[in-house]
Amino acid sequence: MIKYFLFTLTALTISCYGQIPMPYGSNPVTGRFVQTNDIRLYYEIYGNGPPLLLMHGNSGSIASFSKFIPLLASKYKVIAVDSRAQGRSGDSDKELTFEQIASDFSALLDSLHLKSVYAVGWSDGGIVGLQMALSYPEKISKLVTIGANFVADSTALSADNFDTKKITWFHQLPTDDQKKIVLDSHNPARAGRIYDKLINLDLKYPNFTPDQLSSIKTPTLVVAGDHDIIIDTHTLKLFHTLPHSQLFIVPDSPHHVPIAKPKLLFQVIDEFLAK
Repeated sequence: MIKYFLFTLTALTISCYGQIPMPYGSNPVTGRFVQTNDIRLYYEIYGNGPPLLLMHGNSGSIASFSKFIPLLASKYKVIAVDSRAQGRSGDSDKELTFEQIASDFSALLDSLHLKSVYAVGWSDGGIVGLQMALSYPEKISKLVTIGANFVADSTALSADNFDTKKITWFHQLPTDDQKKIVLDSHNPARAGRIYDKLINLDLKYPNFTPDQLSSIKTPTLVVAGDHDIIIDTHTLKLFHTLPHSQLFIVPDSPHHVPIAKPKLLFQVIDEFLAK
């Protein structure tokens, strides 16, 4: 009870005076670990309402959504997760794949006794969302995929961006403070090994076939920035191949849409989920 009171008092201080930022990605009050498959997965829950699974991009963490979570939490129960090998979540000796990450998230939903959720994924998180809609369709009622590619080649990213994938994230982020959110700050000793693993993930995967994408029945909102690192024709192809999809191209925005345009993105997502 005392712990809850202190958290409430802190939240009121933030709301009234804006002095103390919410520690997204490192919140001792809302943060939890759960055993999923062969790792401990870290997640935080905010807000009330329909459950919504929130998935970050490569080398990111829950902290990547620090501007976006408060908006979502005003209407939804946000389940923000650190993906395997990122943020506070654990890792194993297995190769990192989107299928494995999707399996982790499916196990998380089972542990929370959630049969079906909305899912919002950014970049690699959007790819995980596609994988979940393909592998666990009953668990994803609606999907929003932001800045996601469905194959790993130069049709998705320019040859220059694809060859320098390991630094693309840093080039896209606008300030030094925002660069910090993609660093493995909680586990510096493992950073080098994990970094190679994360780069390998995006150099080899995903490899969805047109038949796989066309079999996805989940209503999906495909989102990309108008200056995204994902080639616009690739985003259009994803939109046209998914049978129950809508498209939103965010004006004046690069790849980091949830950072650059959080309010506009929330408005469009909320309208899509409410239909």
